[in-house]
Amino acid sequence: MPSPLNDDFFTSLTNQINECTSCAQLQALATQALGALNSQLTAITAQNSTFAALQALLTAPAANPDAIVTWITSLIDDYLGPQLAAYAKLTAQVTALTAEIATLTSAINSKASSFENCSISIP
Repeated sequence: MPSPLNDDFFTSLTNQINECTSCAQLQALATQALGALNSQLTAITAQNSTFAALQALLTAPAANPDAIVTWITSLIDDYLGPQLAAYAKLTAQVTALTAEIATLTSAINSKASSFENCSISIP
């Protein structure tokens, strides 16, 4: 499955981290990049939670009469399934974004160790 994120963006950020020439420059980049990414992750997670409640509706109750089961199945297959496709995409984005944030945090900490007396505050 292709990445749900723009891999080039994260490669570019990592390159920018590795090209920093001072602790102050690294801190500014960390604050800007990780602050924005964490905000994005929070927004995606909040949006994703609205879909989670609907996911339970994807299974039709088996005890109902045939006509109701057919209607429910149609509702699931023709309406809810396509509507909740965004749920799967958002879930993949949360997973990928969390991993990318961890990778960038590691790169920032690694680069910070190359500067004398450099302590980076990770947002």
